Amino acid sequence: MIFIPILALIVLLAARFWTANLLAGNMSAKGILAVDHVLTVALVVVGALLFDGLIRFFYWHRYWRRRRGRETPALIRDLLTIAIVLCALSVALWWQEDFSFTGLITASGATAIILGIALQTVIQDLFSGLSVNLEGSYAIGDWLTVYSEHTDPAYGRVTGITWRATFLTLENGRQLMVPNRTVTSNPVLNHSRPKNGKRYSVEVSIDIRVPSDRVTDMLLGEAIKVSRMPGMAALPAPEVIIHNVSSDAIFYHVHFYAYPDAIMPSNAKSLMYKALLDVVQQHALPLPVTQIEMVEPRNLSVVMDQEEVRDGLRNAALFSHVLDEQQLILLANLCKIRQFAQGIVLMRQGDPASSMFIILEGAAGITIDSASGEPREVAVLATGDIVGEMSLMTGSPRSATVTALTRLRTLEVTKEPVEELLKKSPELLQRFSQVLAERMEHLNEHTRRAMVKTQDLTDLLSKMKTFFSRVLR
Repeated sequence: MIFIPILALIVLLAARFWTANLLAGNMSAKGILAVDHVLTVALVVVGALLFDGLIRFFYWHRYWRRRRGRETPALIRDLLTIAIVLCALSVALWWQEDFSFTGLITASGATAIILGIALQTVIQDLFSGLSVNLEGSYAIGDWLTVYSEHTDPAYGRVTGITWRATFLTLENGRQLMVPNRTVTSNPVLNHSRPKNGKRYSVEVSIDIRVPSDRVTDMLLGEAIKVSRMPGMAALPAPEVIIHNVSSDAIFYHVHFYAYPDAIMPSNAKSLMYKALLDVVQQHALPLPVTQIEMVEPRNLSVVMDQEEVRDGLRNAALFSHVLDEQQLILLANLCKIRQFAQGIVLMRQGDPASSMFIILEGAAGITIDSASGEPREVAVLATGDIVGEMSLMTGSPRSATVTALTRLRTLEVTKEPVEELLKKSPELLQRFSQVLAERMEHLNEHTRRAMVKTQDLTDLLSKMKTFFSRVLR
């Protein structure tokens, strides 16, 4: 863009200085003067184009795009080019020909009215585009939802702003051209401003007979866990509300936050739906159906409690890979369900172990003390996760602090039920140590090189034999 005006400027300069000599014998002095004036005007216009090219290269391209990381709309660049060229042309004609634009403007008034009527929509788009750029209500790279009276709302990323239209790249990869007048005359939702998480919502419907507080805790626990994933926002915290109630169902809305510049809203909702579906399937929560009761209805809360204990043990890797069905039933009869209010600390780092917990509903935060003394969150656990098993099985002090992030419903397993199992089946100790060794290896693989598994197994087995020595004599 710069080299063409430079070349044209050199040619015009050479032509202007050599015109008089070349045309001296073939043209009158008046004709030579007219040619000189034309070349001078052309020189001024080409100089203006060269100046515009320098602005485009050093300002729009090198500073605005490379240093600021923003793409300038073509409308702004083109308007500046037109203004520079018109200004240069006006100065050159006034300088060389004493040309006044007053008469031209007066004579073209009627023509302008006719063109204005014929090009009404084009002019609306032009001034709408100019308004958008001057106000800065959105820019290239922003995610917008554009509403219209005649079509469905369009959601996409702004990839271009021209004289007449704004271009949106939709989630499916297609490009939508939206006339600028549509943007300025209809509501537009800018998801990229301000730069914080935007709220989304998904709906889950559950059988009305299931206690709503327990369903809320299950869903909220998973939502908090998902909020720690890339692209999702941990704050504001997710929430679960009852949106509607029918004769057969309760409709729960799970509100959560995500960054639209980091993750597509449809992908964020998919992640949340998948996590909530896993909870529904894991707990076998009944979906709403129209039912006619022909017998005395069961106490669903009691049935769920009994099933929860057995399912909670089956879903815990420590027990599912070690115990058979009879041993699971024995252990289930010796365990109990405990509930914790939000903010209650289940265990503190460094405290002696007295039990382990399998999370049935809700979410728990795992923190460790950093070098500065401030607690640092390292994980969030929810339905089906287990905490405290390493300390309970080896007698080691707690390695982290566990706090209820929501109302928490857990299955507590103490040392006594494990001792009852080991009395009847001492060989279980070897199986427990193998599972714990694999778990330790998995937890440490991101922070250090994996230790030799047999060494982990030997150390764990030795600690466990010492801790349960009372029943293994």
